[in-house]
Amino acid sequence: MTNRTAATRYARALLDVALKEQADLATIESQLAGIAGLFATHEALRKALVNPAVPVPRKRAAMADLVEKAGVLPVVARTFLLLAERDRLALVGDLAEAFSQRLLDLRNVVRA
Repeated sequence: MTNRTAATRYARALLDVALKEQADLATIESQLAGIAGLFATHEALRKALVNPAVPVPRKRAAMADLVEKAGVLPVVARTFLLLAERDRLALVGDLAEAFSQRLLDLRNVVRA
């Protein structure tokens, strides 16, 4: 399974949970983009969190601190902690893109 395929599945699950919990979808999209931007701009952080030599419990603890300090919604925090537990933090950028696309699909917006 490719990273984009996996990210699309996580994005679909996140959207389903967010709709069920009646969470603010625009805020979720913004927070996902913020964390993805953080990964893109801080190379050392990204390398540490996607490095297979770093134990998963340390990655989870780092993500727990990160989402706590960022003050993200609980559904977003749970998503990032799940990615850390499954050692899938490399999907963060693709997840943010896939979620935005699914949100556009939900709103019946087509890019021209």
